[in-house]
Amino acid sequence: MLTRVLNYLCKQGGLGLFAFPGDEVDFESVNKVAQAMNGGASFVVFDFSHKSLQPGNHLKTFFKRSLTNEEIEFVRNSKEGLVFRLNQELPTETEQHFRTFYRNMESIRDAVPYIFAILPDDLSQPQFQRIASIAKFTVIAGNNLEQASAYLEDNPFLRNPSLVWLFKDLPNKKKFRNAYEAVKRSYSRCREIRKCDWTRKPEKFANALKLLVKAGILDKNPLDGFLRIFRNLYPLFILVVVAIPFLIPSNLDVGVSHVRERALERDRLSMAPSFEYTFDGKESMQRIARYAIGRFKSLITDESMVKEYVQETLKENGYPEDLGLLNDRNIPPEGTVVKFSKPEYMEASASDSIGNAWKYWTSVVSDSIAYLTEFYHEKATKEFRQHNGIDVASRQGARILAPFAAKAWTSKDERGGIIIGLVREKDVVLFMHCDQLLYLDGQEVMQGDPIATVGVTGHTTGPHAHIVTGLIDPNGDKRIGNIKYKVIDPIKWYYRFKPTLSR
Repeated sequence: MLTRVLNYLCKQGGLGLFAFPGDEVDFESVNKVAQAMNGGASFVVFDFSHKSLQPGNHLKTFFKRSLTNEEIEFVRNSKEGLVFRLNQELPTETEQHFRTFYRNMESIRDAVPYIFAILPDDLSQPQFQRIASIAKFTVIAGNNLEQASAYLEDNPFLRNPSLVWLFKDLPNKKKFRNAYEAVKRSYSRCREIRKCDWTRKPEKFANALKLLVKAGILDKNPLDGFLRIFRNLYPLFILVVVAIPFLIPSNLDVGVSHVRERALERDRLSMAPSFEYTFDGKESMQRIARYAIGRFKSLITDESMVKEYVQETLKENGYPEDLGLLNDRNIPPEGTVVKFSKPEYMEASASDSIGNAWKYWTSVVSDSIAYLTEFYHEKATKEFRQHNGIDVASRQGARILAPFAAKAWTSKDERGGIIIGLVREKDVVLFMHCDQLLYLDGQEVMQGDPIATVGVTGHTTGPHAHIVTGLIDPNGDKRIGNIKYKVIDPIKWYYRFKPTLSR
């Protein structure tokens, strides 16, 4: 069953990157690999390289607006590969334009699962870092070892396990130490890659790339349950077995449990008046502030609340207000430790039960700094839009855990993106905007199992899980799989079913 799920996830495709630093692009070979990755069918290549004089397709809208149905059909009905020259339209802004690009790419992936992009020699624009963050693999090729080494050294976001280094020699260890270490750690040193002439045998190279995609899936979703426990504790188990003959039995107090009660420990820590957070040089104060306010007060934050809390927190820790200030965001240097305290000046939510529900819904995402960004609103008002669920903000790729044992059903639509629903006797829970699904239709799910990962598919302003709850009703106006249901407020759902989730 694991092999079946892994093959299914691999067939969903994704984005692959090619770079030819300081060298001409081998467009013919890239196109052949792209075609092979899609089973010999049509392919799509985004060319950002500025290196081609050949004509290409010029749909200059990928970053500016959503593709129309006619444009998507144009891609779907193409009998040959399509190369889009995008080097002239790349915007300098990041957030909204990147989301538009991502949605357009997902629309195209319905017809062409694996899409390729050719990177330019200059990756200074922030859009390229975001594009690289969603790629399944990055291939660095060409004939200029020195330029390629410098390229990898200067762009740390390319240095990850999914890197494919197609040079026979490694970067110079003394001159390009980070690049050297990245290549050594990457999957590109595997036998299937090193022994494959990618320009002459594109099909074989495509199969090797698919193995890397599968390795990436397994890396993000390691073994869980008993298998994971056994793997982690196996060395300790062997040590204990060897040491038993040398141990002297002693009387134990049977009334003391040596097993950690994780749910109680989590509750105790969540009631602490403060916590410390060590920044990695990428995370912003504003994001952790939103998490902290939600953790302490169960409040949906606005910009003014976050700004005030950030100022108070920096002041309390003895840091200047402009610590790491960049584009209206405070990004402290790597290793900076900040203490976040309860904002006593803010009023708490109307009910203590909101806090319990808040803690529960953020616990179904395996992200230590998940928080709610929007509650359920049955009807639109002057203050709120209509919203049929709750939103839990999280880092992209974080795993969504099943809150109860159920049967899984999946779907996909333009607004909700990739969706997985859990159905049991009386109720359903749906998670929308997923990145990867880890279960297939009809499979039985155990409580606590990872069922999907957080993404930005569909209409979304950032990585989060839109959670919808419902009661099974044959007259319901909503459907998942073969089940009809009526939507209810996830907070009321929590009151009704009084669920628990141990982590």
